[in-house]
Amino acid sequence: MDKQSKVAPQDTEPTHKNHNLAEQLKDWQALSPWSIITYIFSTLKGILSNGFAVIPFVYTGWKQGFDAQWFILAVGALIILVSIAATVEWHKFRFRLNGDQLEVKRGLFFTKKDEIPLTRIQNIRYEQPFYFKPLSLGTLIIETAGSKKDEAQLAALDTQQAQTLKRLLLRLKQAENPLNNSAQTGNVTPVETANTEEIDSHPIIRKSFGDLLLFGFYHNNFIWFAVIAGPVLGQLDLEKVFDSPIARQSWLWIESHTHQNIGLQSLFFIIGLIFLYGVFSLISIIAAVLKYYPYKLDRHDDTLQRSGGVISHQQDALAIKRIQLIHAQQPVLARLFKRWTLYFKQVKGQEVEQKTKQHMLIPSVKPKEVEPILTAMPNLSGGASALPRHYTHIHINWFTRRIMLPITIAVLLSIMAWFDGRNLSYFETTWLITSAVIGVTYLRYRHWGYVLEDKVIWQHTGLLGRQWKRIAFDKVQHVKITQTQGQKSSKLAYVEVGLASGSIMFPYIPTDIAEQITSRSLHAVSRNTQNWI
Repeated sequence: MDKQSKVAPQDTEPTHKNHNLAEQLKDWQALSPWSIITYIFSTLKGILSNGFAVIPFVYTGWKQGFDAQWFILAVGALIILVSIAATVEWHKFRFRLNGDQLEVKRGLFFTKKDEIPLTRIQNIRYEQPFYFKPLSLGTLIIETAGSKKDEAQLAALDTQQAQTLKRLLLRLKQAENPLNNSAQTGNVTPVETANTEEIDSHPIIRKSFGDLLLFGFYHNNFIWFAVIAGPVLGQLDLEKVFDSPIARQSWLWIESHTHQNIGLQSLFFIIGLIFLYGVFSLISIIAAVLKYYPYKLDRHDDTLQRSGGVISHQQDALAIKRIQLIHAQQPVLARLFKRWTLYFKQVKGQEVEQKTKQHMLIPSVKPKEVEPILTAMPNLSGGASALPRHYTHIHINWFTRRIMLPITIAVLLSIMAWFDGRNLSYFETTWLITSAVIGVTYLRYRHWGYVLEDKVIWQHTGLLGRQWKRIAFDKVQHVKITQTQGQKSSKLAYVEVGLASGSIMFPYIPTDIAEQITSRSLHAVSRNTQNWI
């Protein structure tokens, strides 16, 4: 008993501190002056991230010559203006927790005040950039349903203040002090829930260093490399490059080992492309490790919490009931490793897929891990299920209708070329392109299908890669069925399933399946009275 009495004051000290922080949040709070750094970095990052397409023009200007002094002055002026704007933003920014809503006001000449109901908050990210780690500061980024952008960004908060505010905003359950088991129970207010430590945290999945290396390799965005490298390569004198001593020696080495064999030379060319892809993918691999390692996904009550990040530590919090769609994506390289990326899509803003990359994701998922992950979310709409192994194809009419146009164009071009007296190579090129279009259309058709289950419907799409989209019927907002004249005679229809995260289209499916989708959606929604938005 004496031992417990000595320990109790130490254990209750964090509880009192959390209570004081929660009480302070009722009054208007100013951000730390260190938040100016966050505003500067975020503004500059936005400018740079939207300036990838300018790289080729900068390179071209550098090759043709431009005045470096003016460039330095322009960069300096930009940094000064951004710093002034950040200082003003910090000086006028205030926030407080007023009852069941978070209030934020800012603005120099015109004050803007946002009142954010706690019921609208769907995701909270906690980020701790490298420059805040020594100061034990972090940033809370609050997203709401249907918002075009982050509703509020509270920068440079004390770590404990940020965690307390996050618990209050999400209304997470807390544990009582183990030495205070005799505490009286009663009505618990949001402030009182922040007075104790978190419990009931269940691990869902962990990702190793190797998993993240693999994720960075197959999730590499090669398109950006082509956009940037294409114009840059156009500025190079390829004749000088091929005439260089290194290029000549490399070609002589290849010829000596292939003995003029075209097949072996093609193999060396493919290996070279793979090597270049591997070098470029280093950027993606490093980014994946720095952003996600060590990757942890836990469930705290009915909320998913993802944490990780080497340089900039991040914590995402997402209420399970706000998951509108589960999207499993498998790029072409990921098929070789049998790995998927799971996205938990939330309510979409008014822009078109602008915030897709902000959806909570699980990288490098094995097929056998999908069902245990979903099982660990007991209140997930539609319940838990594994990725389907087979699917029902959409009707063949979808394919035949879409190849009619390229075939018709090829026939017309061939007829005109016949009267013009074109050579044989023209016809070969025309029909080769037509065959390629038909082949791509067929691949698209073969990957487009669906799986109808009791509580969910799956959509399968893809070309070289594959995608599964899992739609719970009780999340459906509307179902739209349309038919063309040709579809009516074939008893087929287009079915558009509308969700808060966007619309999903099922083309050329039987009308009886379309009616089942409609009836099951209406039945599920009529039985679900919860506020899921």
